[in-house]
Amino acid sequence: MPEPQRHGVLGYFDTRFGISLRAFDDYALLQRHRLYSLLSATPHVAALARLQVHAVGLPILRIIRHHLKPTTVALQRFGLQATRHVLDLTDTQVRLLLQERALSMELSLQPGYVILQHAGAILGCGLYTPGCLRSQLPKHPMTVLES
Repeated sequence: MPEPQRHGVLGYFDTRFGISLRAFDDYALLQRHRLYSLLSATPHVAALARLQVHAVGLPILRIIRHHLKPTTVALQRFGLQATRHVLDLTDTQVRLLLQERALSMELSLQPGYVILQHAGAILGCGLYTPGCLRSQLPKHPMTVLES
């Protein structure tokens, strides 16, 4: 991807969350349809980009209408580096957010996507509008596979 476009896309993480562009230095940025993904930067990325595959790399941003939405996995991977728009939730808030999918709350944050954090761990994405926090966490149940 050309550098100006790469900077514009990844600049979203810097502008919204304060995650330095340097966090993405070791990755190539790919776009397929309405999804941006990161792939380890190798000399073979250009050749790999020509392959007809369903999905490749770590999905980091989706294009929703005319704006970018960060993925849960991107925030879990890079969110600990964020300096802005991070919301620490209590046990009760996490439980209610998972059950109700929204919480009434006034925050001193700009409206938009926020990083949801609990007990030092990044849970994923929320959408804050004045007076309301909506869960953007996956709705499907997850299974933890132990090693």
